[in-house]
Amino acid sequence: MRSLFRTQMSGYPGFGVLVIAWTILGGLAYTRHLLLIEAPHGRILIDVASWMASYYPWVILSPLVFRLERRYPIRQAGFLKHLLYLALAGAPITFAAHELTLGFNKVMQLAFQVSPPQPSAWWSAMQRCEFLLHQALYWSTVAAACVVRNLIERQNGERRAAQLALEKSQLEGSLRQAELETLRMRLNPHFLFNSLQNISTLTRQNPEIASQMLTRLGDLLRSTLRKGTQQETTLAAEIELTKAYVAVEQMRFADRLSILFDVESTVERAFVPSFLLQPLVENAITHGLRGDQRGGVIWIRAMRQHSQLMLTVSDNGSGPPKERLEDLEMGIGLGSTCDRLTHMYPEQHTISIQKLPEGGTEVRILLPLRRKEAELETSAHEFASITNR
Repeated sequence: MRSLFRTQMSGYPGFGVLVIAWTILGGLAYTRHLLLIEAPHGRILIDVASWMASYYPWVILSPLVFRLERRYPIRQAGFLKHLLYLALAGAPITFAAHELTLGFNKVMQLAFQVSPPQPSAWWSAMQRCEFLLHQALYWSTVAAACVVRNLIERQNGERRAAQLALEKSQLEGSLRQAELETLRMRLNPHFLFNSLQNISTLTRQNPEIASQMLTRLGDLLRSTLRKGTQQETTLAAEIELTKAYVAVEQMRFADRLSILFDVESTVERAFVPSFLLQPLVENAITHGLRGDQRGGVIWIRAMRQHSQLMLTVSDNGSGPPKERLEDLEMGIGLGSTCDRLTHMYPEQHTISIQKLPEGGTEVRILLPLRRKEAELETSAHEFASITNR
């Protein structure tokens, strides 16, 4: 019996559902029978029990029919062959249902102390009608099995599709994270090699400044390593990291280099890509002030522009050799920055490089403005307190 109802594990109706379903079907059939006969029976309880004896055998046989239809499904592929197999299997199953009905009737007769009917020929008219009834119930069960199987297959298909979509999303996320980490790791050695090269040059010209730069560089690298593999940080943390880098560079250029910061307080907790500003500042120092003997000035600005965060890094150098960003030959720092922004904010960012009217170059980046939840909650409380005044 345990193996007989194992189909429940696959999503088919269990024993309790089958009892309810066959009780309802038998009850509806008996109600129709009462409406058609001219005079009601005197002992209605016995009549109902005798009537239901033809339906309850299918509580036991339905799981077997479910397994048969699942083994030989009624679908376009192999339709006639499977239909023949089901018809051949239907004969013994129908006979088994007929025998179970006789057994239930005997139990009912003993329970209600009803005298059994007179024996008749094996293939009497009553038995032929009973056999045809069970044949109809068998094919009704086959049709129900077909419907249930199709529903289960559709649910399994939707579940597999959702699982595949989830796995695809996770795989794309992993690939995107790996690509971003690769781009970030391209920036760190590039920055380190440039700094070490500058220190190496200063060791012959000014050993004391070179030693101080090496110490500052160590502090900067420790700060960078503490960030781990985080792809985003707050603008305030990114500004602090940039200031540490600027301190190293100003030791090399001394009074020839001035770097100014203009950051709105409302965007300090906005999220930005880690290590975003350093390559832009390095590019402004290396390329923007190339061949310029006068003092170089670099402005780093951050402000809110509607629902976006605008970052600009500008200098007073000679300007870009090309007017369009696509025409520039970008190095590792600026090229990796553009690639990271494309991967992290597809369709949600803009980056442009333009020559300023007064001379120099400006790199402008627009990012979606997202801030820490703590700040958003504080702003909401401040707004609520103002409105309640």
